[in-house]
Amino acid sequence: MQIWCRDSAIGDISEEHCALYPAYKQFEKLQQSLPKLWFQEFDGMSDKQLWDRLDWLLYVGDDDRTLEQCSQDWEQYGECSFLTNWGEQFDGNGKSFIVCTPSGVVRILNQSLPNGISCEVPLCDVLVAISEYTSWFESEQQRFAEKK
Repeated sequence: MQIWCRDSAIGDISEEHCALYPAYKQFEKLQQSLPKLWFQEFDGMSDKQLWDRLDWLLYVGDDDRTLEQCSQDWEQYGECSFLTNWGEQFDGNGKSFIVCTPSGVVRILNQSLPNGISCEVPLCDVLVAISEYTSWFESEQQRFAEKK
């Protein structure tokens, strides 16, 4: 499985031993949460600043925050984690984050993208792609269930 961000792919299409179900479940959740994945503190941040901020809040956090504060940060910003821990096919691409600006532009942040760390796509296009994937997955699931 790969996720295409304009002309760049994230994920290892040759990984034969990966499950598609975790990505399906994450895309289902993302379809609902994506339009709301923006926080006022992100206003004016460059792609690098935004990536660094999310990485610090969710993964690095080498500071004086308590475990409770770290849990609260995960609760608030965790939906911005994208593809990380979604399956073996995404393990080699490092961390990815996803946000949606108030103007409806989805920004996918990943340091392995060849044209910088960000890819911008209209929200409507992302939602269509998610819907097409989840529909395909459900139809294949039904097809295999009927063969039993």
